[in-house]
Amino acid sequence: MSFFIRSNAKINISLRVVGKRTDGYHELRSLFFLLSSMESLTITPQYDHNVNDLLEVSGENVPGRNILEDVIALARKRADTPALRIRLEKSIPPGSGMGGGSGNAAALVYWINSMWSDLTIRGEEIGSDVPFFLCGSSWAIVRGRGEKVFPLFSPPPSPKVLVAVPEWQTPTGEAYSLLDTFRGGEYPLSEKGAEAEIDSLIARLRDEKNVGLLPNDFAPVLLKAHPEYERVFDFFKASGAFGWGITGSGSAAFGLFSKSMNLSDSFREMSGLKWIRKIFCVE
Repeated sequence: MSFFIRSNAKINISLRVVGKRTDGYHELRSLFFLLSSMESLTITPQYDHNVNDLLEVSGENVPGRNILEDVIALARKRADTPALRIRLEKSIPPGSGMGGGSGNAAALVYWINSMWSDLTIRGEEIGSDVPFFLCGSSWAIVRGRGEKVFPLFSPPPSPKVLVAVPEWQTPTGEAYSLLDTFRGGEYPLSEKGAEAEIDSLIARLRDEKNVGLLPNDFAPVLLKAHPEYERVFDFFKASGAFGWGITGSGSAAFGLFSKSMNLSDSFREMSGLKWIRKIFCVE
């Protein structure tokens, strides 16, 4: 028997770095929004003897060790689980800031926890964004390095989201190193200031008021390296978006639109930006 599981992604509506922790991670304040069913896993337990795990990835290439291997390794330490054959349909390019790998990991963690009642894997054991994908909410305030997740119980209406993935990638570790250098170890907002900013942003999003460029501490660094972002921001604004920005530490840019908006013309016009390699429309 095989199990088919959808895998989600996310965008950071806001992202503030408010300090560096003693464990080497950065302390964050962020507002997350879920992008549903962006990828999928087909999982087939292999109960025969002398078989090994098999991970097949189609679509986007994932260089290096896949995060799904970390999930399987942790499960094996805690229970006698069978070998797994996993087929991953990958549409999100790594290094886009959309949390595709973390969404994959969360999907597998959820399946493993459901299959074996005596086996529990916590999201924070695997990766910083994984707890959000396991929280069951489309909107959440995220703190710490990403492991502290607080779902919104009175969230804004879910927007249509248009995501533009450029041809360049932004590895997370490199992005934080560049940010530290750019900021000189000083960040623009305190924890209290970042919390107040999120509260104000949520209130405006509830009314779908124009919020313009959304706050992300990585944006100035990325705009300096890639001024092309200004063109896509201008495009989002001209197309009727009420907010736009960069997700995570990059590299994808996104626009937020009312559910009533028809974005078919936007697709055609955006295809003229040759440095964009992939476009997602999530409703």
